[in-house]
Amino acid sequence: MRSPRRSFAREYGGLLSNRSFGGTQVQRTFYAAGQTGQQLLLGAYSALSRQIGMGAVKMYSRHEMLDVVVVDGKAKGIIARDLVTGKLERHSGHAVLLCSGGYGNVFYLSTNAMGSNVTAAWKAHKRGALFANPCFTQIHPTCIPVSGDHQSKLTLMSESLRNDGRIWVPKKKDDNRKANEIPEEERDYYLERRYPAFGNLVPRDVASRAAKERCDAGYGVGTSKMAVYLDFSFNMDRYGRIEANKHGLNNPSPEEIRKMGKEVIAEKYGNLFDMYKQITGENPYEVPMRIYPAVHYTMGGLWVDYNLMTNVPGLYALGEANFSDHGANRLGASALMQGLADGYFIIPYTIGAYLSNEIRSAAIPTDHAEFVACEDHVRDQLERLKNVNGTKSVDHFHKSLGKIMWDKCGMGRKEQLLREAIQEIRKLREEFWADVRIPGPLNGLNPELEKAGRVADFMELG
Repeated sequence: MRSPRRSFAREYGGLLSNRSFGGTQVQRTFYAAGQTGQQLLLGAYSALSRQIGMGAVKMYSRHEMLDVVVVDGKAKGIIARDLVTGKLERHSGHAVLLCSGGYGNVFYLSTNAMGSNVTAAWKAHKRGALFANPCFTQIHPTCIPVSGDHQSKLTLMSESLRNDGRIWVPKKKDDNRKANEIPEEERDYYLERRYPAFGNLVPRDVASRAAKERCDAGYGVGTSKMAVYLDFSFNMDRYGRIEANKHGLNNPSPEEIRKMGKEVIAEKYGNLFDMYKQITGENPYEVPMRIYPAVHYTMGGLWVDYNLMTNVPGLYALGEANFSDHGANRLGASALMQGLADGYFIIPYTIGAYLSNEIRSAAIPTDHAEFVACEDHVRDQLERLKNVNGTKSVDHFHKSLGKIMWDKCGMGRKEQLLREAIQEIRKLREEFWADVRIPGPLNGLNPELEKAGRVADFMELG
């Protein structure tokens, strides 16, 4: 992980810099401008690419795991599908490690990549691996709001923005004035009012529920009225005055103060501001951002012990795919920490204890009866999906499932709504298996078939 370390922000003396994140009152988080996760991803991918180049790792790109092969009670391999040719492949090993991420896309709209799904973890669950805390979902408070039915995903704005952005709504219900037309005394900085010790840096779940409450009460902003403002004008001016003092400027004009403050904000969050402008067409240096909570991270997953092994011997789950350590995620930045901890500090040392006994056993050949039966099961499932020949697209069912999940199993949960959701999902699942239409070939490149398998698993998970 050398690469990202060079990208982290540093203090003047050369030490790594820290900043605050939601849920903390101290500056505890290393960062790389507004793209810390991206830098860590690039570093991890560079390290992986190096191992691939050395021949230590064989990469199967554009493949999807569709089942776990269990032989004599132990995980011994997987069945994967080549997404280009459609061919099913058998892969054997002394252990299986699942690092397949979370299942936030069960809500359809989330900040996750479009390909994120529950299939690998859910197939492991159906082979006997326990699932823990599946309802524990992190809702991130600083996301760009939904703009229409055309969207297939949402965009996360870094939580770091809450260091310098102040969250507010109009004090007047259904206020249709533009943000800059609302005077200071008519603005409700509700997080600062309710939680003066933390202010805008309350934990993610608290900030998310508070935004929902304000919008549900009629104080939302924007055309949808399902958003709140994230305003940088106050701290932009504060930074400008500090810069003016540094340069010995006496009585600087408001324009000079704003110009210098904007430069400070741009240095810290410039890439995020540019992204926001490209998506919304609004300049966040001139008008407040509009934000609303969105599904970001799933803290439930496969149950694992302290060695990261599930209750199925030889089957391990790492990172977001497992349930462990996720309680700290409401504090922010802990997902990155857990991914690094699982992959760098834990599994290299714990898997050896299991392999030390298993390594005496010869590798299970891929023509073993369990591999054959498992592949046949996967093929039957794919053929069943393809042969429905209904009238409605996979996306139709995914959107319907996501709406049920968000409306009744999202930020606000009540017993009656949860019971209604169970019945509605059962009905939707029956309709899916009776009326889904999957165009394209069974054996070949077919993104609709890929999505159908994932949505089928989302239906069972939901």
